[in-house]
Amino acid sequence: MSDANDWEWVRVLAQGRVYDEDRTAANRLAWAAVALAASRGGERSGVRRARAVADRFALRARVARSLGDWAEAPDALLADVLGADDLPDRFGKAVARAVEPVVPLVRDDRLRESAGRWVAART
Repeated sequence: MSDANDWEWVRVLAQGRVYDEDRTAANRLAWAAVALAASRGGERSGVRRARAVADRFALRARVARSLGDWAEAPDALLADVLGADDLPDRFGKAVARAVEPVVPLVRDDRLRESAGRWVAART
């Protein structure tokens, strides 16, 4: 791929297939892998890091909500979100809205409480 726009095109195409609930779970998970890889490629090619990270968190949250924890572990997702403390406010708010429905799925009590506070502070 030659530039960030090419990567973004692939990411958007793949992400649309992840959101298509008429597809099988395995197919949607495969498209999620493509979308995540394209997001990383876009970031390497010039897409703003904060936006790329926020997009990946939102996609992972969608996968956890719609496919279940076999496809994306809520604990791992929220630990990664809490570890990304350098997101600007507008991206942090977008991530908070995306992961809010995933917080109750977190198994670790301490992590769930921390994630809940993080989301509450941004929504």
